[in-house]
Amino acid sequence: MLLLVTILLVIGLLALTVLVGLTLTSLVTLITAPGQFVRLLRDRQLRRNHALEHATINVIEERFGPTRLAGLARQDGFLIFGPVAPTLVLEAAQEGLRRLQHGERQLAIHPRCGTTLVASQLVLALAFLATLLLLRQLSPLPFLVGLAAALLLGPRISPFLQRWVTTDSQVDGLAIQGLQPQLVPLQLPWTNVLVPVPGALLVRTGATEQASLAGSVTVLTPDARTYQVGRYQID
Repeated sequence: MLLLVTILLVIGLLALTVLVGLTLTSLVTLITAPGQFVRLLRDRQLRRNHALEHATINVIEERFGPTRLAGLARQDGFLIFGPVAPTLVLEAAQEGLRRLQHGERQLAIHPRCGTTLVASQLVLALAFLATLLLLRQLSPLPFLVGLAAALLLGPRISPFLQRWVTTDSQVDGLAIQGLQPQLVPLQLPWTNVLVPVPGALLVRTGATEQASLAGSVTVLTPDARTYQVGRYQID
């Protein structure tokens, strides 16, 4: 009996420690996120690439179901992380771009976007502070209320933030200029050594005029093979 009580106490203490850590992290996000959102709103190119990144993954998942793919928008395009063929990524990016240009705005929204984490952290922090002010004392209840609110409201607020803040589905004039493998740092086990290994695909984007001057869309692959994708020759 004593052993069971001890185990339950340890589990409870660990859970409380994790919950306090999540709350502190969320309070930091509450301070930093507004500035990040303002910078995003001023950077339309990044938000358009973010929308196309989501559209690319959404197209792939429409065909093959849920995946473990992840993405990261950049000024010059976006990265796709995960086991996926370069030709498939290029086809999905082209289709996603075309469908966004034809008004399918929902493709710019994805439930696994990092915006969902930020939204959940903001809700957690606000709910924690509101409950703390109401109770006027520190207890486990504000932490639990914050966690429950984050789980319930975070995923529902995320699509709104993605739609109006972190992405821009108006991608007219945007074109795909190429695709190439990118090295990502991999930490060796039991060391602090980072080794660059192939682990991502960079889809380069730019203005339509720049793509027209380029004359083609190129995929750089380690084996130097040639692919045919739609009306593009991929070397």
